[in-house]
Amino acid sequence: MAFEDWKKTEGEKQTAAAVESNSGLSWLSEAALGAYRDARSAMPVEEPYKDLALAGTAVLGLASATLVARKALVSESLQIVGKEISIVPLTKENLPKAVAAANDGFRYGWPILHPARDFKASLNPAVNAKRLAHVSDDFKIELNARYWVAKDKNGNVFGTTGLYETGRDQSEAAWLGWMSVRNNARGLGIGRRLVEFSEEQAKADGKQFLRLYTSTSKGEAAAQVLYEKLGYKIVERTPHSLPRFIQRLAGEKQPLEILLREKRL
Repeated sequence: MAFEDWKKTEGEKQTAAAVESNSGLSWLSEAALGAYRDARSAMPVEEPYKDLALAGTAVLGLASATLVARKALVSESLQIVGKEISIVPLTKENLPKAVAAANDGFRYGWPILHPARDFKASLNPAVNAKRLAHVSDDFKIELNARYWVAKDKNGNVFGTTGLYETGRDQSEAAWLGWMSVRNNARGLGIGRRLVEFSEEQAKADGKQFLRLYTSTSKGEAAAQVLYEKLGYKIVERTPHSLPRFIQRLAGEKQPLEILLREKRL
């Protein structure tokens, strides 16, 4: 096949030259040249810019394909991470990563929620002793708080959970505290594992109930679904103490409520 009849643009000249340099012109080469001409003619730009536009389209297509492949790789990596997760006690060594993970999981509550405060207090015997001394003054104060982290084999922390007691129901119930999963690790079953782990710990402590406070915030919507699936029933609803104008600033269209959930173990 002769190409002189259509060697009119620089792009065509370069493409044709590359093909003519091969001793055997295959049907695949001819098809590629045909596809190039068709794509070039379809470009809705002026003649001098057609080759540039075609090259740009190819680059964008490659970038898009790379992004899709990268997302698939990340998703596959996270699936592997989800299977390798272990739950271990909070320590001074993993405290910074635990705080970062909890802040990420509760990012919708910034700057109202402060997991770091309770994490640090649980590792400080003097602070815990001070809390115990004031139990008669406030039945809602947290007692005997313990926390755990969900980590992979490399020490990366993907979630947190905890248990504490209160003076009003210490003999029968444990309370779930700071149960959260990093945003990029949700959907891997880590949250379920953390809650079920907490239930087993509460049972081992001889508790009859596991209770928790949550809210109707949109940031906790996924958690509400999980709690419902695991059998945590709403036993009390009260208006949220956060001023309504702040709730609106946070994007909450409906007035927030605090939900008290419990499950018999």
